[in-house]
This record gives sequence, structure tokens and C-alpha cells, in this order.
Amino acid sequence: MMTSPNKSRPVYAPLDADPRGTEHWFITSGATDQDRARAVAALSRVAPLQVWVVQADAPRADADPLHALAEAPRRFDSEEGLLAALEQAMRDASIGVRIYALGSEPFIWSVHQLAARYAIAAEAVRVAHSGGLFRRVYCVHCRALNERVTSNVVACAGCGRHLFVRDHFSRRLAAFMGVQADAEMPGELPEREQIYT
Repeated sequence: MMTSPNKSRPVYAPLDADPRGTEHWFITSGATDQDRARAVAALSRVAPLQVWVVQADAPRADADPLHALAEAPRRFDSEEGLLAALEQAMRDASIGVRIYALGSEPFIWSVHQLAARYAIAAEAVRVAHSGGLFRRVYCVHCRALNERVTSNVVACAGCGRHLFVRDHFSRRLAAFMGVQADAEMPGELPEREQIYT
């Protein structure tokens, strides 16, 4: 479990099934085998259940615990492909759908953002972090999103400023905030550390 004294930082609990749901979607990318197995056990008591998974994360078909949840998991070549299909499905989602997202923070919060866009209640979406610690960083100067950031300082893909990655997380933007690292002393940057790997 990841925790922080920063109140904006999400605190995650293991996924647990919501028996009040009338339909259940388990969506995963980049999760560890252990966390995926735990989610399979937790969600095995709800039905009907759809499973959405990025193919690269899926084990061999004969060893795939996701088959215990659904006979035919929906497999995708990339997170982008999965999220595009998920967006289409959310347009027609029925009242009572429950969504369970497991994976990296950028991925699970992208699922959360999509659900909010289609007026799926926040309490109907459960997210749990698993896998890499890399971050999506929002530049407060040019509004660019910087993906898969692993260090405390990153050059912004939008404006080129060196951003200090703060521990402040915006659920609305699904990103951590990045502020100019040398704003007060131009050219003086903090030591770069690989801390989100």
C-alpha cells in the first residue's frame, strides 16, 4: 500500500467486490501477478463480470487466473486500445455497473477519468495501484502531460522547463504536479534521482 502525509496523495486498498452492482468490469494493465491473483479471488463472487486486460500483461492462456473470472477476457495490444474500447462501452453502460481498475497510477486514474466523463458515480469505480511507480506529471506552466516519469526532476515535453515533481496529486487531471525546479535560482537544479521506478 502506498501512503503519504500529503492529503492529496491517493491511499489504495485492495480491490473488493461490490455486491450491489448489476454488472462488473475488471480492468487491468501492468499489475503484478500477486495483486492480479488477489483481485481475481475478490471478484470471483460477482456476476456478470467482464475482464479487460492488456495482452502484454496476460500470462499464458493455460496459466491465466483471469480465466477463473471470465471465459473470454477482452485482450488489447496497448493501454490506449483498451481505454478507447472502454470509452465506447461506457457510453452504453447500464445503471449499476461497477468498475474495478488495477495497475499503474496513470492507468487506473485514466479509467477513473473516463468513468467520470460518462457520469458513472465515483463510488462505483474502485481503483488499486499495482506495478510500476512511474508518474504522469502535469506542467503547471504550459499544461502539458508528461508520461512515465521516474525521476524527481524532468524536462517538460511541452515547454522544456525542468520540473520538480511534487507529491501533490490531482484526481481531476489524473496527474502529479510539476513546477519549475529552478524558478528562484535559474540554472540551479536539485540533484536528479530515479525514485519512481
